[in-house]
Amino acid sequence: MGQLKRFVVPAVLLACFLLAAADPDCEGLNDRVDEMAQCCQVESIIPLDGAADCSAAAEAATNKHEKMMCPIQCQLESIGVMNGKDLVKEKVLEYANRLSEDWKEEAIAVANTCLEKVDIVSTKIQEHGQSMKCSPVAGILMMCLLKETMDNCPADKWQNTNFCNKMKSGECFKKRGGH
Repeated sequence: MGQLKRFVVPAVLLACFLLAAADPDCEGLNDRVDEMAQCCQVESIIPLDGAADCSAAAEAATNKHEKMMCPIQCQLESIGVMNGKDLVKEKVLEYANRLSEDWKEEAIAVANTCLEKVDIVSTKIQEHGQSMKCSPVAGILMMCLLKETMDNCPADKWQNTNFCNKMKSGECFKKRGGH
């Protein structure tokens, strides 16, 4: 029985991991950012609809990191939120302050939380002396705004779907240690 137990327990654990990883709600997240943004029906803190088309930045990228980070940095530069690799904090808060009253106060709190997180990550990047063509700051900011918007979404604005609930709970990010 001991040998069977040594085989069955790891096999069951592996099966559970594979089932969670194969959850269709959690597949292709990089291509589902717009769907994620629809989980909370509030105005975007930093809308990108007026940003420049930065597809050329992705095409010119030479690695996976650049293909993700360079277009986001380009878009945020085009609307004044980034100045090169530097975040323009005042502009982030300006965007949060322009929102309608029912979401504005929470949006400002979300923006401040994300600005603090970006500061921490930026300090760590500088400490490690990592040099990159494009800064991850833009991507970190936008993902933080998305996550914090989900976490602080007014109940009447939340889309109660399997996908949205899994995104909010962090279930789709088990490989990264959760939420």
